[in-house]
Amino acid sequence: MPKRLLIISIVSAAVIGITLSSLIVLDKTLNKPVEKIERSLNSNIRVAVLNGCGRKGLASVFVKKLRSEEYDVVNGKGGNADSFDFDTSVVLDRKGSKNKAKAVAETLGIKRILNQRSDDPYLIEDVVVILGRDWDTLKISKEDFID
Repeated sequence: MPKRLLIISIVSAAVIGITLSSLIVLDKTLNKPVEKIERSLNSNIRVAVLNGCGRKGLASVFVKKLRSEEYDVVNGKGGNADSFDFDTSVVLDRKGSKNKAKAVAETLGIKRILNQRSDDPYLIEDVVVILGRDWDTLKISKEDFID
């Protein structure tokens, strides 16, 4: 009987030791300071991309490019402009933040920026990119066209 009591005592002590060790590790893990997640400055710029020249699938290629640079593209895979008569690509500043429009324009190599502010409270995008017939002169590589 004393041998059995000794074995139970040793096993109980081991279980208690393991439990206490686990609690200490868990406490240190839970009380560890949360690491700050760094976000790209581009992620604070909401962009809509529109095809203004009619080349099929063009907007989605530039959407992919902008997302790779961590911009927040808000219109899915892009869309079509009101017409396909744009000879020159343009960036539209929709909310009066010229720096955001300039950042997008520089990323894509678009030289023309227009101020087209709107007071529409439901407007999501800060900047609109309209791709013109000069799209092949912009900062885009052949790899960007590969899915």
